[in-house]
Amino acid sequence: MFKFKPVFAALAITTGLLAFSGCATSQSPNASVASLPPSVLPDRIAAMRTVLQDGVDKKVTGGFSAALVDSHGRVETTYVGLADIETGKPVTPDTVFRIYSMTKPITAVAIMMLVEEGKIDLDAPVATYIPSFAKTVVYVSGDTLETLKTEPAVRPLTVRDLMRQSAGIPWWGPTKPVERLYAMNGIERAPGEAVPGFKGPRVANLQDLADRVAATPFTNQPGETWTYGIAIDVLGRVVEVASGQSLGTFFKDRIFTPLGMKQTAFQVQPGSQENLANVYYAVSKIKPPAGGIDSYVKSLKDVPMHEALRPADPPAKSPFQEPARIEFGGAGLVGTLNDYVRFARMIAGQGELDGVRILKAASIAEMGKDQLGPSANTNLVKQGYSYGLGFGTVIDSNLYPTGAPVGTMFWGGAAGTQFWANPQTKEAGVLMTQVLGDYLRTYQVNAARAGLGLPVQ
Repeated sequence: MFKFKPVFAALAITTGLLAFSGCATSQSPNASVASLPPSVLPDRIAAMRTVLQDGVDKKVTGGFSAALVDSHGRVETTYVGLADIETGKPVTPDTVFRIYSMTKPITAVAIMMLVEEGKIDLDAPVATYIPSFAKTVVYVSGDTLETLKTEPAVRPLTVRDLMRQSAGIPWWGPTKPVERLYAMNGIERAPGEAVPGFKGPRVANLQDLADRVAATPFTNQPGETWTYGIAIDVLGRVVEVASGQSLGTFFKDRIFTPLGMKQTAFQVQPGSQENLANVYYAVSKIKPPAGGIDSYVKSLKDVPMHEALRPADPPAKSPFQEPARIEFGGAGLVGTLNDYVRFARMIAGQGELDGVRILKAASIAEMGKDQLGPSANTNLVKQGYSYGLGFGTVIDSNLYPTGAPVGTMFWGGAAGTQFWANPQTKEAGVLMTQVLGDYLRTYQVNAARAGLGLPVQ
């Protein structure tokens, strides 16, 4: 299984299911054509398609699917390129994608459903649900086990801390001290990805994962700053404890079936195995200029032709074809464009879709509210966004690269998937692709701008 890192850019796009060779429209079932104003979506999806075709032509990725939804529930979709270059299989409405960190908002929704039912308290200690978090420590200094210094957490870690990722819970890595401790403890972060060099027993289930996290120092005091990692995977265990169901069962019974998300699960569904897309490494001899997390090539014309797209997770051997050993609430799901559009529409619909209510409007508003404040992470703030409860949230449209309106809720996945949903405007967008590369963000941002009716760079 390949290594991946989080993707922070958001884009535009959203629902439908139509011909893969071009664009298509879906009409809201609750509105008469005569009563609706002319749609801007056909022009916007065409502009998006032009952006995405440029990425396929330059071998930045093999293919894309994208959708836009307007405030009337009308949907436009487009499908560009190949889901599997080796077999020549095109991207279609049936293509299944690994959505990785776009699992996180779904887990957050599950938590809020249980909050509404009185089974979870956002401000209760995590130890209420997972006792191993009763006594935790925070990293202070030291680069080795011999020099490691810790201090007790100044207050109990809460469910809200996990939801807003201010828990000090990263993931394993080769350089930072706490990330190395995660590796030493065999704390995994994604399906099929063993921790390099770890010789002990693999993580057995979400309880085991949570217990290993609780036994490892936090990177910061609870609530002190935003730390991206596997905090929301720990929330998956909270869902299991509070609901009495496995995370996958809760998702299916309470979210996927009610919303009609038939292909979203922790394993590619029976009959759809041939629809799983390949994941590629995009290879370019010309590297983009070095910079921070907010640095990327802004203009399409500055993206070079790539030399190759190398398979990273061939579909036939993908761990997503097998039953999930661990149901990662932060990175474990697969699904189709149409499925995630339905989820995004529910968020944009303030918790409701086609007469099915998943959450109260007040819960959606709380999830989309800045839960961190400007001191929590300057890397986010200077890009015009912050973090709510399981979602990124736009706080400054002038700084946010896509120009999305304030209050837009969004997130993305490691292999290039992205979505946004705005409960105020009731618009949404979803983009799907499967690639790891240095220039993908150029297309994510510009596709979103096209979808929002803004100039492409």
